[in-house]
Amino acid sequence: MRRCLMLVFAMLFVCAPIFAQEEGGAGLPSSLFGSTDFGTRGPQANPMDAVKKFFAQAKVTFSGDQEKAIKPIVETAFKQVQDTVERFNAQQAAGGGAEVDAGQRRGRGGRGGNNPQLAAELQKINDDILPKIVVLLKPDQQTAFKKWQNDQIKKGGGFAALKVTMEEAGAPLNSVQEPQIRALYVEDSQQRQQLQRQGQGTADPAKLAELEKATLAKVVRLLTPEQRKALLDSRAKQ
Repeated sequence: MRRCLMLVFAMLFVCAPIFAQEEGGAGLPSSLFGSTDFGTRGPQANPMDAVKKFFAQAKVTFSGDQEKAIKPIVETAFKQVQDTVERFNAQQAAGGGAEVDAGQRRGRGGRGGNNPQLAAELQKINDDILPKIVVLLKPDQQTAFKKWQNDQIKKGGGFAALKVTMEEAGAPLNSVQEPQIRALYVEDSQQRQQLQRQGQGTADPAKLAELEKATLAKVVRLLTPEQRKALLDSRAKQ
């Protein structure tokens, strides 16, 4: 069971997308335990190894003192994931459902299988631990990590990428724009899924391009002139 839980923990973060496309791109690149080998190295796998590997992507290396401070935070989160998965497995077993295992996770996107409540709880653990680690970094490490994080978000596209682009340009979306634009990306995601279904898993590239153009046109209409210029400049650099 412990080995299974560790693999579940790893797969949770391995498969977490850079942004939640079905939710309009609201997520962040927070795959702290995003190493496929993490869950396959046996019961004594060290979650700190995966955390260090994750931050190394942003060229952030922990000092000895930082690692000592971060380790209990990571171990606590690891225990929370184990307890959460065990609790849901017990509930499913009592109700006659299948155990939530890594295989099921791989087949359903890695974030809670077909159990939205489990997925939400696991994602919350992930979302809670990241800022606790970042606050222990030095200012230059935080800057490097933030830049890498934003770059990953922008690569993912969607609402999250637009929001970061506007923030970096000094023209952030306001409280009125955010829900309106997020809704446009949710609609865009739903239409993409429909195109994939129509293409039996592979959407027509021409139709996808047409959809992207239509969504962008709707978004632009909601932006201020300053924001439109920032968006145009960012796309020109791509």
